[in-house]
Amino acid sequence: AQAILAQVMQQGRPSMKLQETSMSAGLGRPLVDDIVTGHDRLPRSLTVQLPMASQFRSALLVLLVLSLAVYDRDGGHGFAEAATGAAAGAAGSSGRPTSMRRVHFYTFTDTIPHPGTCALAEATAELGGVLRIIGLSKRPGYILIHSHSPTLKFLMLQEVIEYELNEGRIAKDDLMIFADGHDVLLQRPLAEIVAAYERWPGSPYLISGEKNCWPWPHTDPSHGKWDPGMAVAPNTTFPVHKWLQISASEFCRAIPEKGPYRYPNIGLSMGPVHRFLEVLKRNNRIVLDEDVNDQGAMWLVIIRHALELNMEIDQNAEVFLNMLQYEQGDLAREPCVANFFAERNVAIPAAPPALAEAEAFVLTGLLRYCPAGADLTDADICRMAASSLGIRWGGSYEGPGDHHFCLHADDGRDAVYFNAAGERAAVLPQNGFYGSLCRKVPASGGSERLRAPPLNLLTNFTPGFLHFNGPSHEDDTWVACYHAWVEEFRVSGKGHVFFDVDHNIVLSTDDICDYSWYRIRDFHAHPVHGGVLDFLKDFYKLPVDPGLLAWRGSTSAVDAVKLGREEDLHSSSERLQEALFERSSAAGVVGGSGCGGVESPWRAERMAENKT
Repeated sequence: AQAILAQVMQQGRPSMKLQETSMSAGLGRPLVDDIVTGHDRLPRSLTVQLPMASQFRSALLVLLVLSLAVYDRDGGHGFAEAATGAAAGAAGSSGRPTSMRRVHFYTFTDTIPHPGTCALAEATAELGGVLRIIGLSKRPGYILIHSHSPTLKFLMLQEVIEYELNEGRIAKDDLMIFADGHDVLLQRPLAEIVAAYERWPGSPYLISGEKNCWPWPHTDPSHGKWDPGMAVAPNTTFPVHKWLQISASEFCRAIPEKGPYRYPNIGLSMGPVHRFLEVLKRNNRIVLDEDVNDQGAMWLVIIRHALELNMEIDQNAEVFLNMLQYEQGDLAREPCVANFFAERNVAIPAAPPALAEAEAFVLTGLLRYCPAGADLTDADICRMAASSLGIRWGGSYEGPGDHHFCLHADDGRDAVYFNAAGERAAVLPQNGFYGSLCRKVPASGGSERLRAPPLNLLTNFTPGFLHFNGPSHEDDTWVACYHAWVEEFRVSGKGHVFFDVDHNIVLSTDDICDYSWYRIRDFHAHPVHGGVLDFLKDFYKLPVDPGLLAWRGSTSAVDAVKLGREEDLHSSSERLQEALFERSSAAGVVGGSGCGGVESPWRAERMAENKT
């Protein structure tokens, strides 16, 4: 493979034909042929059409990311990553930041689709990244039968990070973010989040703060208002080291108060991959050896290892805002009122006549095209943009089906190319290592919509994330915010995708995240469209990434279920059982979703039509 790559990259890139390969009986057909010519690298992904219900068949694509041995171990650190300039790396004379940090944004869910995950994925696509989801090889609800909820997500995250490091998809000094998959919403661009994070010295492991002390018993009103009786017994003790132990009742007093969000919450965290992994290892060892859920275990990691691992709590919500115990007036605009993101259109002043070239062009995130009217459709302008941004010019080529116009290949070449294929280029971005060079718009005069989520008046920071944990998602606020996010970020045909790490594939959100047929009214209960069930039948036939399975082995704690059996999940719904486990059910029967017991509002109509 290395010899082929050397020939492709250094000796004229001769044509190579991929042999048809049947990846799984569930695909229904072999992979499509593809030709690698000219400028193209070995293909990272091929489009495969799964058998779908008629309303989905033409729209929902699954892109299989082939695990080739030529996986850019030297320079390309994986799919679905955002390259962003660190705040500490000021732009040089060329206009390109001298310090670039790759950001990998992970979340966990065992449920596809879920409205919260969809809102997070689509906001991520609009704000500079691609969401990497772990857990979709398990069936919906698996986390609840595994063990202490939500212990599973950190056990699985550790395995995935170790595997992706080993494969060269990510690097130890890259940044990574982890967020809960159903109740977290992203509201600021990833580049701004990195800039806020860089205010902490030494690249710490930064964990979200909250106002409530959990899971420890409360002994003072300052410890919070939510104490649901799930806390550890007050007389339980835990060792800090061999000469010191701490009782459960002392934890809430042990954390110094430096802001209103005093106590750690594991639902959001961020840091360099190597430091994140060390925290995960210690956290998961405590979970397995001391029988504590991962929230309690993280407290113990902080108590025992905070200095060693450079751990910080975001007590002023500079990056992460926890919405538990939110009070009216905490934010400059209430969540989530009309125009939550923007109060008005703002005028853009005309550019000065001597506008520097470096200020006239911008580089998008990976897997992104330019906004309307911002494409560089001329090779000479593309080369000028590359020069102004300080990126090597690689030349022009003609690549039908490839990334259109002026592109940056961040796959180890770190060069700008111009694709002269015109209308024969890809309608949507196809390569996870390509971004676009664009004109800044509007370049002179005009107006643009100001996307500005409200300021936190308690701390004078505007956080990048909102986290609706605990009872904060039980009222109407999460629902209102979900619909605000859909209005702000939901769009079809723009290439919104997320990366399913377990199956090593990319999924479009266009159809599986379409809830236009039903208005979400509740955090927990949402009907499932019949077309989605048809999709899931084929989705769960896809093979789990064999490399990940081999890395996980046969003794992984991820597979050690303690509180039930996976095959018994959703046993009250024959339709879900059929979709999730390939079991037959009575013809024409449409049950509730099995995800909260909601009866489908279109049951009678679909039964009458004898459709799923």
